[in-house]
Formats: sequence, structure tokens, C-alpha cells
Amino acid sequence: MKKIISSLFCFISFILFSQSPKNYAEQVIKKLTSAELSGRGYVDDGMKKASEEIASQFGKIGLSQLNSSYFQPFSYPVNIIEKSEVSINNKKLTLGTDYLLGAGSPSIKGTFTPLQFNASVIDSIFDWNDRSYFDKEMERLNHHPVVFPDVRFPENLIIRDGTANQFYHEIPQLISKGVLEGISIPLVIEQTSSKFIHTLSPVQTQTVDIFLSSQSIPEPVTKVDIDLQSRFEPAFEANNVVGYLKGKRSDSLIVLTAHYDHLGKINDVIFPGANDNASGVALLLSMAKAYVKEKPKFDLVFIAFAGEEAGLKGSQFFVDHPLFDLKKIKFLLNFDMVGTGEEGIQVVNGKEFPKSFSKLEAISYNFNYLKQVKVRGSACNSDHCPFYQKGVPSFFVYTLGGKSGYHDIYDTEVSLFAFDKLVALFTRFINEL
Repeated sequence: MKKIISSLFCFISFILFSQSPKNYAEQVIKKLTSAELSGRGYVDDGMKKASEEIASQFGKIGLSQLNSSYFQPFSYPVNIIEKSEVSINNKKLTLGTDYLLGAGSPSIKGTFTPLQFNASVIDSIFDWNDRSYFDKEMERLNHHPVVFPDVRFPENLIIRDGTANQFYHEIPQLISKGVLEGISIPLVIEQTSSKFIHTLSPVQTQTVDIFLSSQSIPEPVTKVDIDLQSRFEPAFEANNVVGYLKGKRSDSLIVLTAHYDHLGKINDVIFPGANDNASGVALLLSMAKAYVKEKPKFDLVFIAFAGEEAGLKGSQFFVDHPLFDLKKIKFLLNFDMVGTGEEGIQVVNGKEFPKSFSKLEAISYNFNYLKQVKVRGSACNSDHCPFYQKGVPSFFVYTLGGKSGYHDIYDTEVSLFAFDKLVALFTRFINEL
């Protein structure tokens, strides 16, 4: 019996570790973007299921737990849209292609006849100290649903400190946030020819905001039927997933991170997030597999963060409640949107740590890994940022080139063009730190 168990273990180990990084990544991404995980968000326990899947992979790979668990629980506020049915001019619309909702939208149900915002008042506001035209228009619209047509003003029309176009697109935001004194508008419809980009909101606004494709409804909006159900969760519970691998030295740590959460789903429409950021989790797990086979020089910590899409919630919580001394971190690598690579990679914070960037660039050049390794300065746009603000040397890496969606329903697959070389590049980089 012992021989059978031993043989079975060897077989499983062979399957787990004999795959190329790219083949393994394909399996990880397929699982994380599956309907079962509901877009790794806030409906149907999508984020919870994703965290459990990653913890399971940590265990199979052989990573150790910190504090007897792979999970670091925390919570944060978020508005959750659970259902949305919209018809415009008696045409039933499809979410994600015909329209998108403002992330903070509250529940609403009914049939509405909206008023059209008179965009010509913008032409009259040459001096923001004279708000008379604008105020009269807002008084006319007050307490009514409002349509903002897809309008483009001459670029030389300046209002306040920006263009008329900038100001025009700010008005619905001002309404939603309730900052226009005395103005209460229940429903705003913004007709747009721009690409839909979904987001999350830590608050529930007073106004329902619908972004409507001008191609789907090119004629004026005269009738709106809507059934929207949303709920504000003041303390949504989530988990960072943390694994540990002991190295030859424990005086310093190398930390590798990637966020696993995404935007979830509304109705049956899923925002799958293949590139953002199932690809980063796949690279995180592939790096773990690489180092289990060959013991690293320093202790390694692997962290899959929740809540990144809601405003870096998981990484901020971690630096505020660290599971180890942050001063021990020799370097941190954060992988976010690494599913392509036809044109190389971009390294945020490369200008802040020029010696480390030069090392990374030289390795790529000497081994002909990537087409280019481009450098950027600091930017607080992913989970490296809270660590960097605490003084931790860190890079945020994303790939360039290729096709992928972003915060939409089309981020379903990635080429993984440079994936194997990314694993090789960052393994060598860590070994030379």
C-alpha cells in the first residue's frame, strides 16, 4: 500500500511540475475566468471561491502557511449591483455591449420619460463666475431623469481650468455625488461613443448613472424602463492569500504579489478578467513552482491580494497589518496584467530604483528574453504602491503589445506570448538580488 501511495504521489508531482509555465498558466487562467468563479467579484461568492482555489494551488505547490493559514481576512465598503434590466425606447438592451452602469448606482425600478440636457448652455459659460445659464438649466432638470447627449465641443472652448468637453462630462459626476446644491436627479443617461470601462465604488450614490452606447440607440432617448437592484455592503469580507517558501537565508525577504479579484458579474454577464489579473496570479503561481524545485537564496513570500479593483484595499490592509516586518523586504515584484508581451514589458518604479532596473534590463538583453524592457517612474496604480509608500523597494510589471480587454466583458483570453520568458527573467533577477 505504501508503494502505491508513493507511486501516486510521484505521479501527481510529475504532472504538477513537468508542465511548462505557459501550459500551467493556461489552466490557471481558464479556472479563474470560468463561470464557476463569477468574475472573482461580489456575487455568488466569486471572490471567496477564487481565494480558495489559489490557496489550494499554494498547498499543491508546497508553499507553507503563515500563522497557520493561507488567509489574511479583512473587509471594506463596496456597492454591489446584482441585477439590471434596461430598455430604451422599447428596445431591450444588453449590459456590457449596449450599456453600462455607474458603479455607485442605487436600486431603482420604473418607467421614465427623461428630459434632454441642453448642451448649448455650455457655449454660454465663458466665465465660471457667471453661472446663470447653467443654474437655470439645472433648475429645469431638477427632480427629472436626464439624458446627456453625445456632444463634442470645439477644443478651444475653455471653461474654468479645462475644456468645455471636460466640464460637460463632469456634470453627471457632480450630480451623482450630490455636490450640486439643491439638485436631485434620480437617473442620468450619458450617451457615449467611447469604450465601456466598468469600475467599482466604495459608496452608493444618490443617482443611477447609465452609460449608453450611441450606436445602440442613435436616436433621442424618449422612454426608459429600468429594474436595477443594488445593495451597499459597508464591510464586505475578503481574504488576502499568503504563502511562504523558506530559502537559504532568512535575514531578508523577496515578496511576489498579484491581485486575484476582478469586477464580478451583473445578471449573467461576467467580467472575466483574463489579463486583469488572472494572468498575474498565473505568473505568481508559476514563480512559486519554479522555486519549489530549486531552493531560493532568500525566503520568498507570495501574496495574492483581494480588493485591488476597489482601490488597493488588500495591499493597503496588508501594509497596515503586516504578517512580517516590512523592513525585511529586500525587493517586491508586483505582477498585474502580464498576459501578452509581444512588445515586451513596462516597469513602473524603474526610475525610482535604477540599479535594480538596470539589472533586470541587462538580464533580458543578455538572454534575449523580451523585445524591450521599458522604464516608468512611480505610479500608485497597483498593489506595489502601499509597499512603496512604506519605503519598500518595488516594481510593478505589466506586459506590452497583443490583444486583451480591460474592465470589460471582452477580457476573456490572452496570448501568453512572453510567459515562459517572464518566468525565466524574474527567476534570474531574484537570484541576482
